Amino acid sequence: MTQDAGPPYPALVRTRPSLVAAVAISVALVVVGFWMVIAGWPEQTPTQETLLDLAQLPMAAAVLVGIVEMTWTRRLWLRSRKVFVGVFAPAGLALLLGVALVAVAYGTGLPYSGTGQLLIWVAVGLAFVYLAVDSLRREVSDHRALLFDEVGDDVDGDDHMADWDDQDYEPEGEYDPAASDDARDL
Repeated sequence: MTQDAGPPYPALVRTRPSLVAAVAISVALVVVGFWMVIAGWPEQTPTQETLLDLAQLPMAAAVLVGIVEMTWTRRLWLRSRKVFVGVFAPAGLALLLGVALVAVAYGTGLPYSGTGQLLIWVAVGLAFVYLAVDSLRREVSDHRALLFDEVGDDVDGDDHMADWDDQDYEPEGEYDPAASDDARDL
C-alpha cells in the first residue's frame, strides 16, 4: 500500500488563516477606498471633498495589512534585527508622523493633509521594498532544483552564440539585402 504524497506543490496549495484574513481585510479596505472615490467624486460638498481626499488611506492600509501579514509570517525581526530596525523604525516613524499630520490637517484646517499622506505612502513603500528584497534573498538562497537544465561552465554568458552555426542557417549568397522589398522601396 502506497501512501499518497499529496499535491505536487504543497507550498502553493497550503493556505494560512492569517493569509486568508489579510486578503479579506485588504479587499474590504480597497472596496471602501473605491466607495470613497465614487461617493466623493462630485466634490460639491465639504464631505465629498474630504472623502475624495482621504480615499487613498484605505488603499495604503490594505497594502499595510499585507506587509504586516508577510512580516509576521516570515518572522523577519528574527533574521537581522539591525536591518529590520533600520528599515521599520523610520517607516514606523514616517507612518505615525503622516497619520498625525493628516489628523492635524483635518482637525485644524491647516494644509498638511497631502504631506501626511505622502509620509504614509513613504512608510508603506519602505516596508514593501524591505519585503521585496527579503523575497529575492530567499529565492536566491533557495537551493531547490529548478526546471532548467544545468548551466555549463559558461557562467558569464559570453559563449552563448557558440552553438549557433550561422553558415547552416544562412548560406552565403542566399540573402541579399539590396534585393529585399525594403531596399527597393527606398
